[in-house]
Amino acid sequence: MKFALVLMLELGLIVLAGCQSGPTVEEARALCTKQGGFLVVFYTQKVTLSGLGPEVATPGDCLSPSKFDLAQPAPASAAPPAKTGQ
Repeated sequence: MKFALVLMLELGLIVLAGCQSGPTVEEARALCTKQGGFLVVFYTQKVTLSGLGPEVATPGDCLSPSKFDLAQPAPASAAPPAKTGQ
């Protein structure tokens, strides 16, 4: 009986740990701005027969200057195949 109670408690803690949501838009924007980037925000709305639901803002990716480094070489697989003379 004691083992089952401990097991249920551990499973409950695991489930609760998985329910944590990500950062809010404001938190993500502050962190992204601190890194010198620009936060992409996605806005979604549910569409139902009774009308539109509320807009929900979700933080996306942080676009920073390092994402656009031109110094990175292109992958070798992106090169076009060489033509053979026939």
